[in-house]
Amino acid sequence: MAKIKIIFIHLLLGAGIFYFLVHPFTMVIYWFEFSNTPFSFPLFQQVLEERFVESFTFDMRGMGGLLTLLGGFLGIVSGLFWINLKKKDEIIGTQQRLLVRDIEELIQAGENERVEFKSSIRYDYYRKSTNRDLEVIIAKTITGFMNAKGGKLIIGVDDEGYVLGLEKDYKTLKHKNRDGYERAVFRIISTQLGHEACFSNHISFYSINEKDVCVVDIEPSEKPIYVNDTENTTFYVRTGNATYPLTVKEAVNYLENRKQ
Repeated sequence: MAKIKIIFIHLLLGAGIFYFLVHPFTMVIYWFEFSNTPFSFPLFQQVLEERFVESFTFDMRGMGGLLTLLGGFLGIVSGLFWINLKKKDEIIGTQQRLLVRDIEELIQAGENERVEFKSSIRYDYYRKSTNRDLEVIIAKTITGFMNAKGGKLIIGVDDEGYVLGLEKDYKTLKHKNRDGYERAVFRIISTQLGHEACFSNHISFYSINEKDVCVVDIEPSEKPIYVNDTENTTFYVRTGNATYPLTVKEAVNYLENRKQ
């Protein structure tokens, strides 16, 4: 019933627009065409005023009827398109709600071998100020997941699973929104892990309790990934619910065992 109502409304709108607007304007255009009169806006306005009433007379019923039918047809097409668009929006909305529910369940389950929480990428909740050293911690966590089985890094959530949001982090960025945040995360990955590592990480945002959280889906890497922290290059791996650095010997043994 609702779909029929939408189509009927669009039909009326289309028919009305073509009969009351397109019809008079079409008559004016025809007048210029057949009279071979040079076009000018003042003359157009004058002719429109003269032809406007005439366009609704009985003599013009043929043209008016055809344009009304055309407008009604286009209105039906518009209504069907609108219904299809609304249906897609509902599907996307449902999928988004399911994804948010999944993220909420992950947060409630707590950190584990495949899930890690971080409060922020730059804002230090202890110092109450920007701390760029936190970016290295983010890089280490992502590296640990890539060198293991992959996982999810959820940013905007503290160690206890309390949703802090990204608002304070946003304020530390040049572009204080989701796009700016995504660029900042990829900059960390590119700078600390290398450009190729960006292709193994996928970023999405969700709103939980009206607070944004950022989820980094991290794929495992076939080759070892290292963090380039200043002068040091370190191999990290995710074990249990924590990320650990390995010595050269430990890293070699780990990589050999992973191949088996």
